[in-house]
Amino acid sequence: MFGLEEDETLILFLSAGLALAGVVWHYLGQLHALSFRRNPAPGVIRVAVFVAMAWIAFVLWRYADPSVTGPYVFFYLVMGFAAVKVAGQGTAAKFGARTRVDVGERRNLAMAVLIGAFIVSSGLIFGGSLWGEADPAGDGEGGWWIPLGFFLLGWGCLAALFALFLLREDEGFMARLRREREMDDAVAAAFFLVSSAIILTDAVAGDFWGWGHGLFTFGTLAGMLVAHEAFASLVRVPRAASSGGLGGDAPASKDRVPWEWLVYLGLAAFAWGVNRWLDFVFGVRG
Repeated sequence: MFGLEEDETLILFLSAGLALAGVVWHYLGQLHALSFRRNPAPGVIRVAVFVAMAWIAFVLWRYADPSVTGPYVFFYLVMGFAAVKVAGQGTAAKFGARTRVDVGERRNLAMAVLIGAFIVSSGLIFGGSLWGEADPAGDGEGGWWIPLGFFLLGWGCLAALFALFLLREDEGFMARLRREREMDDAVAAAFFLVSSAIILTDAVAGDFWGWGHGLFTFGTLAGMLVAHEAFASLVRVPRAASSGGLGGDAPASKDRVPWEWLVYLGLAAFAWGVNRWLDFVFGVRG
């Protein structure tokens, strides 16, 4: 059907169903017209979805595998839209940023910025998973499971990183965004998400030399990111001891930094050695 294989047709309909479910889940059209008057928050969501889909379309146009033509472009666009609506907006909702309630009913611009960051980040990672050839050393073609697998890895890592980000903040971070609408906090969280997504996009992008090579390279970078956040989140000293008795917690940088350096250097050295061996096995280097 549509020039697709049987399993690809099934995935296309499944992706379309998920995309439709995401649209219905986050739909704002049933709200009263007053909810949109002088309310820029829904516009932030629309712009974020446009940016995410424009990035995915650009990768498909310029940097995807040569076999991605005709119906396959539509196939991956539908998959990408499902990823944006379900993984992007859905993950934001799981962390407490709900499109219908916070953006539509409460007209909360700070929450809209955070949700928009989740949407753009998910789009970036999905686009990165489409980047590169499936079989750069031969004439073989890949399959939908390759970009989907790398997207799920990148998206899962992004969600874990944001959970660690919240651990570094006080317990009322999301509640403060909801009640006090602190734009500074929302922008900081948005920059964290998008910056992490850019790094993860680079990790999932590139030619596919096999699951062992790709997963190891991605996993090493993801492990380095998680290590950074784990050190920053778990090692703290009382703020009273480091900031004039203001109370609360602050990162214990003097105790944390040397261990971080050792972990980063160890991961980098290990990854470099294993990647050189994998390159030799796959014949990437002469």
